[in-house]
Amino acid sequence: MTPKKYACLIVDDEPIARKIIQNYVAQMPNLECVGEFKTALEALAFLNETGGVAIVFLDINMPNLSGMSMAKLLPKNTQIVFTTAYSEYAVESYEFNAADYLLKPFLFERFAQAVFKATERLKTQQPAQENPEQAATIFIKSNGEIFPVSVHEIRYCEAMKNYTKVVLNQGKTYYPLVPISKFEEELSELNPDFLRVHRSYLISKNHLSAIGPNYVMMDKVRIPIGSQYREIFFSKIGLKP
Repeated sequence: MTPKKYACLIVDDEPIARKIIQNYVAQMPNLECVGEFKTALEALAFLNETGGVAIVFLDINMPNLSGMSMAKLLPKNTQIVFTTAYSEYAVESYEFNAADYLLKPFLFERFAQAVFKATERLKTQQPAQENPEQAATIFIKSNGEIFPVSVHEIRYCEAMKNYTKVVLNQGKTYYPLVPISKFEEELSELNPDFLRVHRSYLISKNHLSAIGPNYVMMDKVRIPIGSQYREIFFSKIGLKP
């Protein structure tokens, strides 16, 4: 009988470390590596476009966004196996309910033990229920018609005088006659992932593809971070400005 394969992701800024884990994954008949990334932001962008995975092998010390910060953004049913050269993070990793904590360099036997822990957890999980925050729907009036819109599909909103430009996945756009402040209030009640980054922009952190010192990227759209919003924004995503 062919064993069930669990999709996994490797996130580590060290090429050698990624190669070692790739080789270990290839020896596990119940694992399938669907991607390997050198930064957490690249991995999150991939997950946003393709959906979740069962297991993430996650380094902690990485540029721009740490493994700990990325772990906060992963779905709760994702099994996290931290991989790091620093033992001092072990205690902090417990708050994420990680499946295991591998201290580099680790041998295949130790890696296999971590995989066993993660897959046993996956087997005992209840069938995933739809996240009510993702299932929430908002009704938007645009061009004389009313459209039901899944809140999770909203990438960002832009203030345009009395209107708000609402941009969804695949570039779909609505222009409700509602000020952005009112839109922010309504969306924030339905989903905490919406963050104000500028007086003219409200974004969903689930759709971030990159973060610069004074801007964020939502796919190919560059959005400025206003000075009065900068400190709060970076604090809410677990980074120092």
